[in-house]
Amino acid sequence: MNTTLNETEEVKPTSTLDVEGLSCPLPLLLIKKKLARLSLGDILQINGILTSFVADFEGWCERRGHVFLGEKELHGKTVFFVKNG
Repeated sequence: MNTTLNETEEVKPTSTLDVEGLSCPLPLLLIKKKLARLSLGDILQINGILTSFVADFEGWCERRGHVFLGEKELHGKTVFFVKNG
């Protein structure tokens, strides 16, 4: 289930993480560590994730109790939003 947020949908991230240029499994490990440091309900904006990773990432979020809020185009790049669960 790929969720694309439209331009009018505003998501206010609590924190951001840049994983651009990194290959698996490093982005996932960094995301996991970052979410562990955030409070429940905080929103993490992830910059630079490969779009081919989205389907697996949504499932990963669900299995760990996080909520994948969707993806959005910002400044010519796709970013992803996850609510910490």
